[in-house]
Parts: sequence; structure tokens; C-alpha cells
Amino acid sequence: GPVKMGAALYDPQGARLTKNGKPVKLTSAEAALLGLFAANTGRPFSRSDLCSRLGVALERSIDVQVTRLRRKIEDDPKLPLYLQTVRGVGYVLVPDRG
Repeated sequence: GPVKMGAALYDPQGARLTKNGKPVKLTSAEAALLGLFAANTGRPFSRSDLCSRLGVALERSIDVQVTRLRRKIEDDPKLPLYLQTVRGVGYVLVPDRG
């Protein structure tokens, strides 16, 4: 079902993101990354794992996509509640419960 992250809601079926009920445009790269996180909530992924799963060459580009997604999802992208950094590992999506 839908993945709730504060004011943001991601619908995996239609690969749609809304915030405060308004549609948020995702690039295909952002949609692929968010889709992977949403299907594996609470599971940390390393940058290299994300690269291989998404067919991305540079780990740096994963960081860029994560930053862009945070701007679209988080209330404060500098203090992310949902798309969290796991020190020494990579990133994890922690949605609201229920």
C-alpha cells in the first residue's frame, strides 16, 4: 500500500508522490530510487548496492538523487526524518507507522 512520510505520500502502484495532497513530479531516476526504498522500508542500502540495483555508475549520483528526493519529501531536507543516512552504510527509508 501507500507509504506515508509526514505530509508526503508515495503510491508504489502508480509510482506517484504527493505532498499535502498535491502531486510531486519525480524524475525516472528519483522514481526508481524511491520505489526501491518503498519496497524495502526499514532496510538500509549501501551506495554500491543502490548503484548496482539501479544501474547507476557513480555512487555520487546516488547522493544527488537522495538529496533531491529529500527536498521533495522532507519538511526539513537538512534534518531528514524519513530518508535517513545510516552512518558507514548508506541510506534507509523509515516511513510513518500505520
